[in-house]
Amino acid sequence: MNFKDFLVNLQSIRDYEDSNVENFILGDIRAYLNEINTAVGREKGFSLFLFENGQEVFNKLEGVGGYSGVMIKSPHYIGLKLYNDNQETEFLGAYFMQSVVKKLFEMELGSCWVNIRNVSHAIKSELLNDEKGNINYILAFGKADEKALKQKSPSLYVQNTSTSPYGYKIIEDKGVDNARLAVSEIVYINEWGNEVSFDELESRGIGDIFFFVRNAPSYKNMQPCRFILRDGEAYLAIVNPENIENYVDAGIMMYTTEGLAKDLGIPAKWCFIGDKDESKEYKIVARIEL
Repeated sequence: MNFKDFLVNLQSIRDYEDSNVENFILGDIRAYLNEINTAVGREKGFSLFLFENGQEVFNKLEGVGGYSGVMIKSPHYIGLKLYNDNQETEFLGAYFMQSVVKKLFEMELGSCWVNIRNVSHAIKSELLNDEKGNINYILAFGKADEKALKQKSPSLYVQNTSTSPYGYKIIEDKGVDNARLAVSEIVYINEWGNEVSFDELESRGIGDIFFFVRNAPSYKNMQPCRFILRDGEAYLAIVNPENIENYVDAGIMMYTTEGLAKDLGIPAKWCFIGDKDESKEYKIVARIEL
């Protein structure tokens, strides 16, 4: 599937049909999770696993997990277990969890990230059957309730904030607070704060990447990610680096950037960077070749 089509059509689904996903599909999902765990997760300190009994998970988290205590009810969930509290592990776990979102989308299933970072240790321990590790995020998934989706689906419109299409903001009808930042607000050239021009992005053949990468989801739509372009590479940075959740958003952003780049035939090799500089308002967390 074309990655841009996935990104443009992806929705966070919070309403699901009250029916289980077929067993053979659950088997395919379980196999995909095991593939990630074997190839990367065990070495890097995380694992993805299937909660097949969604009702049991919902009962444990109702009133404490989800959005302001409103838990998302779905027939199944996928958990992201961490075995350490390293920033890189948060980043990589999010990167691969978002790959699961794409896998589910290709299976015509809806999904939604659910933040349970602030849920008590006792409840998390119950979810993990007292096994080692911590769990800060789960992914609700199942067959979307199309009727509820149509009633809640917001319309989108575009607001131009500059003289070029790369100044466009994408805004939900719920208001300006839901706007995506313009390209000029998230992409810099050579150094922090130096806005890149439309012509520069065009000449590098990467304009589409940064126009569409803004659709990458982030916690509460805070959009903490920025890019600095230098010598054929893009450095992914986050503002407010003291917020560990921004590393999660950065992992999702890297997965999105890589996917869009590969659509254009760019290999897009990337690596995590452990920036230890405490003297600036941002931290560089990864680098990708563009």
